[in-house]
Amino acid sequence: MTDEEILSLINKKNQLGLSLLAEKYEKLLVYIAAGILGNHVRDIEECVNDTYFKFWKNAEKYDYTKASLPTYLKVIVRNTAINRLRDVRRHEDRTHSEDVAELASVLPDVSVNIENQMLRKENVKRLNKMIASLPEKDRELMIRKYYYVQSSKVIAHAMSMSVTAVDSRLSRLRTKMKNEYQLT
Repeated sequence: MTDEEILSLINKKNQLGLSLLAEKYEKLLVYIAAGILGNHVRDIEECVNDTYFKFWKNAEKYDYTKASLPTYLKVIVRNTAINRLRDVRRHEDRTHSEDVAELASVLPDVSVNIENQMLRKENVKRLNKMIASLPEKDRELMIRKYYYVQSSKVIAHAMSMSVTAVDSRLSRLRTKMKNEYQLT
């Protein structure tokens, strides 16, 4: 079934649409949630289920001209997993890892005014442009580390690199991008 047909069923609040959505995108959503949450199987399941619920509740707000359905779902599951990770870490009374804290610092704050939101959108566009201009391997490193919040160990295994090489390359990329960002 096509995404449009699934969306039509969901907009009619037909449970079959939700089942078809889960059947089609479950593996993708679990992969993304697992990359962020690690071995917390129960949290991964809850995160994916929360993603379906959020989409079900707000399906009429989805605009297919702005993003494909899988992209839209990936953003929902990513944000849900990051929030779940924060809750898990708070509950376990652990301190946030440096990478998650860094990622959380750039997430939007709904309390900021419109001007700040517009500036943030411009900054995100500039950052996306910079990432798009990177060589393919560097771009993949950045996306895996800061979008999917994968550990250096997972990235090293997936990209056939050493953990040290991943960390060094990411450090150089951050410095390079910071310098380019300050010049523009």
